[in-house]
Amino acid sequence: MTKTDKVLISVAVILAAINVYDFFYDGQQIRNLAGATGFALLAFGTYKNVSWATATGAVLAIGAIVVKHLP
Repeated sequence: MTKTDKVLISVAVILAAINVYDFFYDGQQIRNLAGATGFALLAFGTYKNVSWATATGAVLAIGAIVVKHLP
């Protein structure tokens, strides 16, 4: 595991935790749960080198961000 992978995993875990916090304390919106799941899958896929988990996590995380910022 390279240093870049460690940084990506750390950032993904922090963003997943932020989305879990938002889900429980900011209205229980599905986009927060999707974002938390996406970032957690992204971290897992990067850590275990599983490409389907990384791709699915990236799609969920990007989708949650898009839904949050579109009117």
